[in-house]
Formats: sequence, structure tokens, C-alpha cells
Amino acid sequence: MMRKNLFLPLKRQHLFQTAMLLTTVALAVMAALWGKQQWLGADLPALLRHEAGAVKEWLFWQLWLPRALVAAGAGAALGAAGAVFQCLTRNPLGSPDIIGVNAGAAMGAVAAALLWPGYVPVTLGALLGSLLVLLLILLGTRGRMDFGMDIIISGLAVNAAALALVQFGLTSVRQESAQQMAAWLSGSLAARSWAQVEAVWLGLPPLLLALVLLNTRLGLLALGDAAAAALGVPLRRTAWLALLSATALAALAVVAAGPVAFLALAAPHLVRHLFDTDRPMIAAAALMGAVLLLLSDGVARLLPTASQLPVGVVTAGLGGVYLCILMIFSRKTA
Repeated sequence: MMRKNLFLPLKRQHLFQTAMLLTTVALAVMAALWGKQQWLGADLPALLRHEAGAVKEWLFWQLWLPRALVAAGAGAALGAAGAVFQCLTRNPLGSPDIIGVNAGAAMGAVAAALLWPGYVPVTLGALLGSLLVLLLILLGTRGRMDFGMDIIISGLAVNAAALALVQFGLTSVRQESAQQMAAWLSGSLAARSWAQVEAVWLGLPPLLLALVLLNTRLGLLALGDAAAAALGVPLRRTAWLALLSATALAALAVVAAGPVAFLALAAPHLVRHLFDTDRPMIAAAALMGAVLLLLSDGVARLLPTASQLPVGVVTAGLGGVYLCILMIFSRKTA
């Protein structure tokens, strides 16, 4: 059922986005300064002057700050990508991890890192893997651009095949490399470096800007293809540009943090429920994704466990609880 609030007051959107941006910055600063056994807030001026001591310098500049920046960037990429996929498929389950784009990016990254090391960059491998999955999904729908239930079913099939190839790749390498890659495949922000920061933040701004510029057209698509075409929206061009940009964003997130589960599904869901709208709201979904991943990483880092949980385990657990609550309330209101 279409929601009534298809067109929202700009002031309300801007207030929400400003609040989410400030929350993202605050959480990123907290993540860069706070560990399980140490708080570096009082040392921030010395850290910025590089006068805080070797251990604190290493914790801040080489461990916690890159991790916080990767979490914010990957979360924003997944939130925006999820909003686009849900808009195009007109299905709340149409996120890149459900359809199989994340699994394809993981397949490409595993092939580049483990099977052909030094020949294909991991970022390029992830992008090629996600594009291959997207091509197979479109072939499964016989090239139709209606993005209905067919693309969900095709995506689930391709997702299973991509995960099988990932598992095959893990069995073909040394045990140590396979264990490291298996932890990354759970969705992990451990030991992130400035290389991952560059990988996600060099691609995020132009891709996000492209989707924000398409946001009005995507919002009109929520009226239906016939109405959008009557209003002058070039359907195929808009769908292709949005789909390719969202796929590239999902691939960047997988390269930076692994295939983090449920985030691309939950972030746009929460935004739509907060505003009671069917518009994609790309910027708001991106900021919500950044906030959710930073919060989930904070939980993973600060839990009193013997070993630190991968952030993908936390997002999967919280996402499962969220879906259960959503199903319960949707049945009560049905």
C-alpha cells in the first residue's frame, strides 16, 4: 500500500538530516577516542599535535580513527544503496545483501585477494563481482526493467551461487588466509587501515551525489512507471544510473568492511517509517546507515567478551530482532 506522505516538507527533511549528520560526527569522534580499556578524550589536543606518546598515537591514528571513518563511510554507502534497491524493486526486502550484490562483491574480493593476489586489485575485484551478479540477475529477469518480484527471486538464486563460490575459494587457500577471510566475510571493522578509508571515501561522495541528484526522479517512480513517465521521468536511464551507482556503493562498502548484514535493509526502512513515506530519501538513509554501523561497532568493541565480535554479527542479530518486531506490528495493524 502506498503511503500518503509522498512529498515531505523540506524543512522537516533538513532538520532530520542535520540532526543525523551531527549524530554521525559525534559517534565517529567517540569511536576514535574510546576503547574497551582506554579513553583518549583528554589527550585529543596532544593527539592532534602528535605529542601524546607512541601508544596513544598508534591507538588514535592507526587503529581507532581509520576504523571510525570506515564505519561511517561503509554505513552511509549501504544505507544509500539499500534505499535505491528498495525504491526500484518497490519491495522492502530489495536490499543489496538480500538480492546478492553484496555476495557478488565478496566473491570478487575473495577471488582478487586469494586466488589472483597482485594481479587484480581487491576494489576492482569487488566491483566486477557485484556487476557480474547484477548482470546475472537481469538475465534471470530476461532484461525487463520492472524490478518486481522476479528480480528478488533471481537475486536469491544468484546470491546462493555466489556464496558457494566464496566457500570454494576459501577451501582452495591456506588455512590462515582462509580464517582471516572468513572473519572479514562476517562483516568486520577490525584492523582497518587508511587504505580502506581511501577506498570507501574516494568513491562515496561522487556516487552519493549522483543518487541525491536522482532522488526527485526516484521519488516520482514511487507513483508508478506510467505516472512517472507522464511527468517526464526517463525510466530506463534513471533506473540504470541509480542501479549502477547503488551497486558501486555496495561494492565499496564490502571492500571496506566486508558484507555487513541487514544494514542496507534496516536503514532505509527506519527512515521510511519515521517519515511515513515511500520516497527513497537517499541522504537521510545514508546518514541513518552511518549512525547504525557506528552504533553497532561500538557495541561490538565494548561488549565484555573474551574476543571482539565482528560488527556483522551485531548487525545481523539486531537486524533479525528488528524484522521480528516489524512482522509482529505489521500483523497487528493488518
